[in-house]
Amino acid sequence: MTETTESGTALMIGSNPTAHPKPKNWSAFQLLPCRLSLEIPIPGFTVSAMLRLTPNDIIDTHWLQGSDVPLRVNGKLIGWTEFEVIDDHLAARLTQIA
Repeated sequence: MTETTESGTALMIGSNPTAHPKPKNWSAFQLLPCRLSLEIPIPGFTVSAMLRLTPNDIIDTHWLQGSDVPLRVNGKLIGWTEFEVIDDHLAARLTQIA
């Protein structure tokens, strides 16, 4: 399923079911939970810096705006994304499959 917005098309979980052929017994796996994470590596970040964190602190990531961010499922790299703002929500656009 896709959702069209003024800024483009946002991919929703459970998207186009005809994109790839499904293997036999695929329905048995579709409801298994998985952890989806976006990671922004911060070089040189230390335990001491972590212990000094307080609300409203800003962490300089040295990550360039518009740079692709690693996308992982259950810890495995599956692709690269870029952050976008859609209305008042932060979203991630898949830019490359790993």
